[in-house]
Amino acid sequence: MKKIVVIIPLLTILFTYVSCKKDYLEVHEVKTYVTPDDLYSNYNYVQQAVWNIYSYLPDGFALLDYEAVTENAESTNITWASHTFNNGIWNQYNNPDGAWWRNFNGIRQANLYLANKDKVNIDYIKGQITSADSSALYNARNNIKFMQGEAMFLKAFFYFDLVKRYGGVPIMRQPLNYEDPATWKNVSRNTVDECIKYIVSLCDSAATIIPSNLAPYSWYSQGRVTSGAIKTLKAKALLYAASPLFKDAGTTATWADAASALHDVIASNAYSLDANYANLFGANNAGSNELIFYRRYGNTNTIEKGNFPIVFQNSEGNSITPTQNFVDEFEVLQKDNNGNITGARPFDWSNPTDAANPYANRDPRMAATVVYNGTTFSSTTIETFVGGNSGLPALKATKTGYYLSKWVNPSVDLVAGTSTAHTWIYFRYGEILLDYAEAMYNAYGATADPQGYGMTALEAINRVRQRVNMPLLTAAQLNQQSIEHERNVELGFEDQRLWDVRRWKKGATYFNKPVNRIVINKNGATYSYTVTKLENRVFENKMAWYPIPQDEITKTGWAQNSGW
Repeated sequence: MKKIVVIIPLLTILFTYVSCKKDYLEVHEVKTYVTPDDLYSNYNYVQQAVWNIYSYLPDGFALLDYEAVTENAESTNITWASHTFNNGIWNQYNNPDGAWWRNFNGIRQANLYLANKDKVNIDYIKGQITSADSSALYNARNNIKFMQGEAMFLKAFFYFDLVKRYGGVPIMRQPLNYEDPATWKNVSRNTVDECIKYIVSLCDSAATIIPSNLAPYSWYSQGRVTSGAIKTLKAKALLYAASPLFKDAGTTATWADAASALHDVIASNAYSLDANYANLFGANNAGSNELIFYRRYGNTNTIEKGNFPIVFQNSEGNSITPTQNFVDEFEVLQKDNNGNITGARPFDWSNPTDAANPYANRDPRMAATVVYNGTTFSSTTIETFVGGNSGLPALKATKTGYYLSKWVNPSVDLVAGTSTAHTWIYFRYGEILLDYAEAMYNAYGATADPQGYGMTALEAINRVRQRVNMPLLTAAQLNQQSIEHERNVELGFEDQRLWDVRRWKKGATYFNKPVNRIVINKNGATYSYTVTKLENRVFENKMAWYPIPQDEITKTGWAQNSGW
């Protein structure tokens, strides 16, 4: 894994790194006493400055607990942040989510680089050329140019991460010091619409710098910002801006705007669906053509230690476990007498066949996401029934009756201490197709394509379903409910649900209700299944937007978000 070197100058700490409860990023601190001018004039230091900006991207695996802030999951560890949210005891004084601090520090680092980008000196490279090969000089020139685009994209990413939580935030074009209240005192808070437009403008500027074809630049390492990532961020910002929560906050972007931007990603022909859905979350996923923007962690087994079923020695039992609410979302395949799939229907506990064998003939994405009773995992049959090898009342057993399969690599041997590569996905093509389906449906309906994009909303959502051999939807079946369903079963545990439900203004529908678990009793060779309430959850309408931290309100005098 590439190490990110953090340079700490004498007069001011330019770079800081937020540590999380699970540390996946290897950071090597070198205390080098240099002035800011020396820092930004040195080509090697400048590259480290840009790598440092990347370190402020959200740590997806460390934040996996936030899936348990939705109805999809429950955190086994009662001390984790999700319980604070679910009990409704968070506010402007106590918010476990550190996104405000992390993103504004990331924005400061991006602004510092952009303010000093013209100081870098690469003349020494010219002096080192002793042959007709000047590629090192040309590569350095291009790298300097591309780093400007990267910084713009990352700044836009940080702003989007803030806006989807807080609504309007201050747009900072200069490197103000987050740690110094005096620099914030007279900064005004921008509107949601102004923030969205600023994110779009940053993406448009970055798109003129990072070429769509990076093949000639073999030195441009995997995982850095690409043209596709820039287009995707712009499209996602517009998708959110067109959604009900954002429209109520005054955004001017439309579903048609979002559909156009998403079409630009699709029309680039740079990405495709992986033939194997489960491959997207395994050790080799960084090589998938479905991935658009992602973060590589190198070899680790932290996810496995936390989420392996407790039958395995050295499993820590700090699992993020799917709920019965989530498992019930996966459809049941209908088959003829020859086993051919003829259709699909919602799972129904009142159906005697479903109730007797609830895990049979389900959407294949369920097995790729959920470990359920009877699953073979790492050559072991997992028993989540009462008294089973991974069931209650065993200490730290799943409370829901399920364990997580997505992201968890069963090839890891916790006793031997083996590990495997992990890559968190920020953007992928399957998500783009679902974003496009939602935007096109809301702009033009299920089957219309008035702009000649070459794909309707119905065709886009069916491409995602077809990948896992799910029956195609008809035009009559495509509606907002089916879009919400498809996003959840496809994108569950990928940091989408928490924000999708908010932007749809449906938190009171999905989050303010009990989450359920399954209680399985084994009687000889048969099982009985009982759905019971695990816990109540609290969600008030005001929680669609996070409150601005009270410390910032005190510094600046900004108006607090409504209801807080």
